[in-house]
Amino acid sequence: MSPALQRPHVLIVSDDPELTGFLGEGLIYAGFWTSTIASAVQALEVFRLRSFDAMVLDAALGGMGAIELLRRLRGRSDRATTAERADIPILVIAASSDELDPVRAEQAGANGVIVAPIELEQFAVDLGRAVSAWRALHPNRKWADEAALGPA
Repeated sequence: MSPALQRPHVLIVSDDPELTGFLGEGLIYAGFWTSTIASAVQALEVFRLRSFDAMVLDAALGGMGAIELLRRLRGRSDRATTAERADIPILVIAASSDELDPVRAEQAGANGVIVAPIELEQFAVDLGRAVSAWRALHPNRKWADEAALGPA
């Protein structure tokens, strides 16, 4: 199996071009693959088509918002049309401690809330730990990019 397929693939969900650019490029240098999506509806749709190894979610996401997206991904929303769509680690980034209640975010399904300013190097370590912890609980699960190739 190619080592490239064993790099964690992170979905970044934000409608803020500065945040997606910063994380999208920075996390690649830290050893991740990244994809970006600018809306909650697009994120729900993409999880019908493929999986990722982790997700980074902007707390200020427009439209249905970060909390409702979390609830729908985790199957905890009264509007969820399916069971859990994603059991992967999801970290939420908030611009300030007033922007998002961490308890509410965790109840909705977040694995953690990171408050800006973000130190990319430390964020990559935190994200890597979240992915490693998740993989320890799911040792037989293929990496997202490996799974996207289909059966061997």
